[in-house]
Amino acid sequence: MAHKRAFSGIILAGGHSHRFGQDKALLPWRGRTLIQHIAAQFQQLSDDVFVVSGAEIRYADILDVPVYADEIREIGPLGGLYTGLKHARYEYSLVGACDMPLISHAVIELLRDELDGSVWAVVPEIEGHRIPTLALYHKKCLGIIERLLAQGRTSPLAVLDAVPIKIIPEARLRTVDPSLRSFTNINTPEDWQRALSL
Repeated sequence: MAHKRAFSGIILAGGHSHRFGQDKALLPWRGRTLIQHIAAQFQQLSDDVFVVSGAEIRYADILDVPVYADEIREIGPLGGLYTGLKHARYEYSLVGACDMPLISHAVIELLRDELDGSVWAVVPEIEGHRIPTLALYHKKCLGIIERLLAQGRTSPLAVLDAVPIKIIPEARLRTVDPSLRSFTNINTPEDWQRALSL
């Protein structure tokens, strides 16, 4: 069996949950909070898991993984990605958002199988849209992010436009996750109720 490349696990939890109306990370999910659930899922895949919690350190009192504040604040997910890659122990990191509770290990394995050292990111694509908040990134992306920020560009998609990437198309994702549940985002109370029923 081929050696599986190890990766760090970065959980992005810096959002303000404006659309939801309360902190999504603290929602109850199967006997614990959503952020605890995601951390436990990531810990099954990596021995280097941590949370990036935005402008200030949050959730440290309920988690058994390290929590870091954004090194560059108020630029959204890109700040979390930058901070995460700086702290990551491994060359590659799995990045996931704290509001995606149904991530399938099979989807992660599909992404990991593409890590051959030649690409800087492995990214799912659904309905023609790349999903930067559930993807694998190489530490080499740090320099690209710094360059983009110097140009005033703060979209994670700009990183994907600037580095060698491997796209995992929807058809391949559906072979291991037929209904694409892994990409369920909780943005509203209705999304949450729908996810609980899945």
